[in-house]
Amino acid sequence: MAQAASKKSLAPLFPAAILILSSLAWLPIELYCHLWFEEGLEGYNWKIESLSDLGVNYRQVHELKHYNVVSFAYQWFNGNLYQAGVCFAVAQLSLIFLTRKNVTSETAFLRTARTLLTLFVLLGFSLFATIHGGPRESFWKIIGWHWMGLGLIGVAGNLNSLLSTLKPNQLGQFEGNPVYKLVSSVLAGFGLYSYYRFNALGEWNYETPIGLWQRGTIYPLLAWELLTGIFLVLETFSGPSTKPKKA
Repeated sequence: MAQAASKKSLAPLFPAAILILSSLAWLPIELYCHLWFEEGLEGYNWKIESLSDLGVNYRQVHELKHYNVVSFAYQWFNGNLYQAGVCFAVAQLSLIFLTRKNVTSETAFLRTARTLLTLFVLLGFSLFATIHGGPRESFWKIIGWHWMGLGLIGVAGNLNSLLSTLKPNQLGQFEGNPVYKLVSSVLAGFGLYSYYRFNALGEWNYETPIGLWQRGTIYPLLAWELLTGIFLVLETFSGPSTKPKKA
């Protein structure tokens, strides 16, 4: 008798699509916010201007340049932060659930750690978006929560990328791919280094590259999401043959 081999599930395409779409959406939305950022006499400088200023929902006097700045598209940017956090969490937790039957003694701890890191990333994006990084928050002494949000994104997000390289088949066989492991390691290393550099900036002035190291902290995580989504798609469509097997 002929017995059909089980077809490979297409369910991983759901988290893959979320990772790809979320990561690709970030840059166009941020660039749109740049266009609606009024900054006194100068144009937007992504190396110097803080991501935090794009999300501030009121006109402020720039603390370093001493003239008015306002982000007219602050709702778009804060929405971008929320979608990044929610999509990352939904995609990774979905993938953890879908691969629950593949858990081994070698991957169980890593999967648990990555579950916790996922929740920290979600919390980080939520804090970064909800509590702004402007002078009001500084006066109210709650701006520390804003910077904690960036820290959670940078540390938890990039550590998750790094953990994905330690053991194959935590969330998919693609994690054993040498290219995936190399690129993930480089992205994680640069993200963690950027967060270190951001914290090591010292006293800020009008030429301090705040934006460069903030973006260097977050962008590697977004790039890792795109990388993971692509490898998930490739793995899903390069599965075993579905031709019938003879008994």
